[in-house]
Formats: sequence, structure tokens, C-alpha cells
Amino acid sequence: MNGKNALTPNSCAFRRTQSLRCPKGQASVLLRKGSRNARSKSSRSKTDSGSALSRLTFQQRLALGTSWKAMRGQTNVIMRKILNDLESASPKVKQIFYKAALVDCFQKEGTENRATLDEHIKLLIKFFDDLIANVENEAEVLAMVKKVGQDHAILNQSCGFNAEIWEQLGEIAMEKICSLDIVQKTREAGRAWRTVIACVTDELRCGFDFEARVFSRKSSSAEQLAPSANEEEMLNRLHLLRMEYNSTVPL
Repeated sequence: MNGKNALTPNSCAFRRTQSLRCPKGQASVLLRKGSRNARSKSSRSKTDSGSALSRLTFQQRLALGTSWKAMRGQTNVIMRKILNDLESASPKVKQIFYKAALVDCFQKEGTENRATLDEHIKLLIKFFDDLIANVENEAEVLAMVKKVGQDHAILNQSCGFNAEIWEQLGEIAMEKICSLDIVQKTREAGRAWRTVIACVTDELRCGFDFEARVFSRKSSSAEQLAPSANEEEMLNRLHLLRMEYNSTVPL
């Protein structure tokens, strides 16, 4: 599409402001509602040079990597808490994981089911491993994050998974991670994690929204092209009538 309003993964209108610092008085405690207020939504201007990741200082990147390494012994517990809280906040997510667990029970041994809660914990850890290891490669990181959002778009049609769930995930992740002593130990670590989580939430939602619209358009086109049940029944009846006519009327 050549029009100015053409939709591409990079033209997502939903963007947060680049001011990601917590309001005064909330430095030590991040409330879930407060995290959204601290990350107000706004459109990215054309003069905005890349994402918030590109504006992480050297000290913030260093603090990000150091704090992530320090979490190594408890990353599994942290990610499980994040996903458990997401289940509580979103019944749809809980239902998806429940169905995945049921399917997993009947799968053959050795068959991988990446939709389960336990697998998502592993995937989240690997996700942050890759992100933090490549945080200086902004384009690569953003493409990776968008891809995750796009891969979940199919759930929009089948399970009612919506963009608001990414918001909830971002808020919960920010609350859980930024409240850790390891992160609160230095100001730069807290700023870095808030920046990264806000940026990740943006890109997940952007990739998801774009791909969900593509799926929606494809579904609408398929429905228009496919005959309805009534039309199909009518065609079958006409076919039968024609066969009866041919068998009774001599040629």
C-alpha cells in the first residue's frame, strides 16, 4: 500500500511518552495502576529518533545487565509470579493456559507444547536473556519483540486475546521487577528496567495490533467469498432438482 495511512508494523499509533520516571513518592513502591500513569500514551513524533532503548545511557545498560545477572537464581520464580498475576488479572489468559495444560496431558512424550504456563516461563527468561544481551542492537531487539506480538495475534480470533492483555503484562512485570531489592539498589537500574519494560510493552502491542488487523481482514474476505450455510443448502437443492429433472425428462 502506498497511501500515507497504510498500516505497517512500524506505523503503530500507540506509543508511550519517553518520560518514564516514576512520580515523586513512588520510587520505592510501584503500584500497578501507577505504572500505567507513569507511562502515558502518546503518538511518536517524526523527530523521535528510534525507541527509548536508543536513549539508555551506558550506566543504565550496565545496571540492566548487572541486575539481570543478579536475578539469575530467582528468574524462574519472578516470571512465574508475573504470569500467575496475569492469570488473575485476565481470565482469558488463565483459560488459554488451562486449555494448553489439558492438551499437554494428552500429547505424546517428547512432543513440545509451547503454550503451557511452564513453557512460557522458560520463554520469558530466554526473551529477557536475548533482549539484554542485544540491547545495543536496537533494530534487532525491536524486530524480535514485535515478532512475539505478531505470533500471538492468531489468539485474537480463536481465544479473544486482546491488546489490553499486553498492557496488563507490562504493568505486572514493571511492578514485580522494579520492586526487587536488586533493582532498587541503584537509581540507574530502576530507570533502565522501567524504560525497557515500557518499550517492550509498546512493541508487543504494536506487533500484535498490526497482525490482528491483518487476520481480521483476511477472515472478512474469506467470509464474503465463502457461501453461507443457506446459500450452500440452496445450491445443493438446485443440484438435486436438476438431477431429478434430467432423470425424468427424455432427451
